[in-house]
Amino acid sequence: MRRLLILGCDDVKLFSGIVIVTALALCSWALAVTCLYLHWLNKKNLFEYLGAKKEKRKKLRLKTRLTTGVIELGKKFAPVGQRFKLFVSAEKLERQLALAGNPSDLNVGGFLGLRFVLFVAGLLIADVWLYFGMPLALFVLIVLPMCGFVLPSIWINMLAKSRQEQIALGLPDFLDGMSVTLQAGVPLDAAMNQVVNHMEGPLAEELQRFNRELELGVPREEAYHRLVNRNECEELETLVQSLIQGSKLGVPIARTFKVMADDMRITRFNKVKEKAAKASPKVTLVTSFIITPGVMLAILGLIVLNIIYNPQFIGGGFR
Repeated sequence: MRRLLILGCDDVKLFSGIVIVTALALCSWALAVTCLYLHWLNKKNLFEYLGAKKEKRKKLRLKTRLTTGVIELGKKFAPVGQRFKLFVSAEKLERQLALAGNPSDLNVGGFLGLRFVLFVAGLLIADVWLYFGMPLALFVLIVLPMCGFVLPSIWINMLAKSRQEQIALGLPDFLDGMSVTLQAGVPLDAAMNQVVNHMEGPLAEELQRFNRELELGVPREEAYHRLVNRNECEELETLVQSLIQGSKLGVPIARTFKVMADDMRITRFNKVKEKAAKASPKVTLVTSFIITPGVMLAILGLIVLNIIYNPQFIGGGFR
């Protein structure tokens, strides 16, 4: 009985010690969190008092981080990739990269390195697939390296097309802003700087580059031609031609911008209607030549299989 009491006392002391240590740890953590919160609150109040705003870092998506990492890896293998210039024209490739906006400062060498990296990655994955005896191993061994070789070109072409479409979509809003700013009496260059600073996207990037060229002393007409040559946007080319003719003939630019913005919106609406009208025949074509024959083949296949494996069905039907 005495031993039990001694053990009980020891257990109580141990339990009391654990409780005290846990309570002290919780108090310490609560005090640390309170201090950090007060520090953050004081820092925020100081920024607000000074009138400064702390820029928030945008969290990159996993897809964006993965793409950037692969591109950087391709840049490192640029010397190796430049030895395998298969099915590539350096001038056309440089043009496509310019139309795509040179994502992550990708140049011709980096593109070739990226293609080499993806080709080797596809080859390694296919080898692992073949090693483990997975189905369609030989097909995967051929297709995956070819996909790694071709995908960068497809990606750049799609990116270039998407970027030019975004430029065309952003032009009407830019022209409206320019028209309002010019009607307020602001000069052309200052109005463009003011409007572009409130814009985002490919159009803002191109116009900012245009403004930097003017600041560096490039003649205005030459800067206009460079802007057109860097892109393949019909609306942008029309705008530049109007600006050149307006500066030569003295046409009021503010009114011209307003009219052009309305015309671009009408043109965009008509293009959407045209694409919608073309979609219905395409759907009908797919239904007529792909889905319908597939359904008919499935029905005929079931009938043939029924005849082969169940011949009594036909005889029973005639009886």
